[in-house]
Amino acid sequence: MKHIRLNNYSHNINSIVKNLVFIDGVTRSGKLLLGSLVATFKKMESLEFGENFEHFLPSLKLKKCSYDFAKSYLITYLDQLIYNKMLSRNSNFRYSDITSIYNYFNPSIYKRRLKEKEGDGVLKKIKSKKPILPLVTHDLMVNFNIFLKLNIKVKFIEIYRNPFELTYSWLKRGLAKNMEKSKREFTMRLEHNKKNYPWYLYKLPTNWKKLNDTEKCAFYVLSLTKNSIKQHKKYQNKKNIFTTSYTRITQNTNQELVKIAKFLNTSTGLKTKFFIKKKKCPNFKISKLIHKKKKFLKKRLSHKIFNDLLKLESNFNKNIYNLN
Repeated sequence: MKHIRLNNYSHNINSIVKNLVFIDGVTRSGKLLLGSLVATFKKMESLEFGENFEHFLPSLKLKKCSYDFAKSYLITYLDQLIYNKMLSRNSNFRYSDITSIYNYFNPSIYKRRLKEKEGDGVLKKIKSKKPILPLVTHDLMVNFNIFLKLNIKVKFIEIYRNPFELTYSWLKRGLAKNMEKSKREFTMRLEHNKKNYPWYLYKLPTNWKKLNDTEKCAFYVLSLTKNSIKQHKKYQNKKNIFTTSYTRITQNTNQELVKIAKFLNTSTGLKTKFFIKKKKCPNFKISKLIHKKKKFLKKRLSHKIFNDLLKLESNFNKNIYNLN
């Protein structure tokens, strides 16, 4: 019997996921706060983490895997994710997790779904209900040119934060040490001289070992933010990107959420105001602490790195890097 050898990966052209949104940004930029509020909108499913995208984009950037495999895998993953959510498969029941059904505005929805029958009826339900699937992602904008080549239909909410606040938050979370040593940092890693580093240090500074933890945090923030801005500016006219900031979300909460809901072709939900209050928003105290944080960081940063953060902050204050 003759055979035809199939070598190229493909995907289901009748993909199930039709409404997908990524809540993206640098670590500690406010994605989880924003995501928990967006998840209260009408038609919105509970939050999920999109770590598969975080793993594949660096791999594609560094030419460690093929585009046809990445696209085939990721679309299959998304379809399976929304299908399983309709049946409450793999639902998170941990009370403390942001992705828990108990941190969703209506946990009973997922409890009822436990009794749903699987099959084509689930597909019909997805088609009629048109659910929106929100994924929280880290640093996808850094590799946005790579993501576009996958040609996956999605809307991006990109959130930025004052670089001094980011650096301070990274330091207080111990992220400089954790990124290099912790076994609980589940990011793609690169090896050099029998040591491994997070993928975004693929251009490792020669003086890396001489930097203190504060300077390492600042380097991460500067590198990731600058690369995000560079990619974002190339594609800022795209209608599928909404730009916001931690400041806007915490201080102009209601107004910003209405804009985001309109961007997503939906509206805020009955529990949105309740969750805004639960998250203690609006909150004007946060921005008032920035001067103390800058003073704290200045004592621990080299003159050059501190000035680099000052320049970045100045651009951030210009309507979010002139991206909005």
